[in-house]
Amino acid sequence: MPDLATWGMLAAFFGGLVSFFSPCTLPLVPGYLSVVTGGTVTDRSSRLQSLWLSICFVLGFSVVFIAFGASASLLGQWLMAYRQEANLVAGILIVLMGLFMLGWWSMPALQREWRIGQSLEGGRPTAAFLLGIAFAIGWTPCIGPIPVSYTHLRAHETRHD
Repeated sequence: MPDLATWGMLAAFFGGLVSFFSPCTLPLVPGYLSVVTGGTVTDRSSRLQSLWLSICFVLGFSVVFIAFGASASLLGQWLMAYRQEANLVAGILIVLMGLFMLGWWSMPALQREWRIGQSLEGGRPTAAFLLGIAFAIGWTPCIGPIPVSYTHLRAHETRHD
C-alpha cells in the first residue's frame, strides 16, 4: 500500500491537471505557446529552440512559486508576532478601500494602468522567462489547495526526518 507521501504526490499531480484545465488557466496556453515557439515548429532546430524556451518559461514559473514557498513561513511567523497590529492595519485598509470603491475617496495611484514588457518578442529566452513569471502570478489564485498542501506536507516531512 502506498504511503502518505505517494498519495500526496498523486493528489498534487491530478490537482495540477485540474488546475491547468480550469477556465482561468487554459485560455493562457495559446499565449504561452506563441511566445515559447515564436511562430511555428517545423524542423529539429526549432524544436530544440522551443525546448530551451520552455525551460526558460519553467524557470520563470518556478522562481515565483519558490519565492512564495520560501516567504510563506517567514511571513506567517511575522504576522503571528504582530497579530494585533496586523489586524488594525488590515481593518484600516478595508475601510479605505471601501471608501475608494464608493467614490468618497480618490487615490490616483490605484487608477493608473501599468504595463511592462510591451516590446518583448516571442521566441526569446527573456520573453519566455518573464512570461513564466507572469503566468505563475496569474495562475496562483487558480492553483487550488492540493498542490499547495502537497508542498506543505513535503516540507513538514523534511523537518521531522
